[in-house]
Amino acid sequence: MKLLADNMNKIRIENAKILSERINKELQELEMKNAQINVKVMYLNNEYLKTGKDNVIFYIATNKGEEEQELSKIASGGEMSRTMLAIKKVLADTDKMPILVFDEIDTGISGKAANSVASKLKTIANTHQVMCISHLPNIAAMADYNYFISKEVYKDRTKTQVKLLQEKEVIEEIARISSGEINEISLKYANELRNKKAS
Repeated sequence: MKLLADNMNKIRIENAKILSERINKELQELEMKNAQINVKVMYLNNEYLKTGKDNVIFYIATNKGEEEQELSKIASGGEMSRTMLAIKKVLADTDKMPILVFDEIDTGISGKAANSVASKLKTIANTHQVMCISHLPNIAAMADYNYFISKEVYKDRTKTQVKLLQEKEVIEEIARISSGEINEISLKYANELRNKKAS
């Protein structure tokens, strides 16, 4: 059993390096240019797990000059969102996952980072079915199908409604979430974002 565990450890160490490199490449494209992921494989001398004798932990340094720490303990909301997107992108290619679900992947991001995330999601959607819950117009504008989700209280019960939006409604909703209201300026911006999807 130890021989098998040792062989698995060697394979994991080799692939942890490749995984780290691939995730870091994705982070570069998501405007986290100084971030460095390091997937560490810790060998457990006196313990066997169902999967061998390794404990795999993701470490990250989000800025230059900082010590790396466990991903779960250091990343901010925006950093965590983009890091998880990068990890899911790499693992989806490896595991051939047909569907990827991103729940509020836009947490803590805006501006250039939001555009990078939107572009990355569009790229992933070329080879996977992507479902994304978002409040950012940049991301909503990239979708092939947009659904509006709302809640209402009826007879002391909360009900959730899901509505597939037609193109005119999509433009109006993008305008609304971009500025808080639908007017000539926000509609123009919504159309510009929507036109980027086609390019």
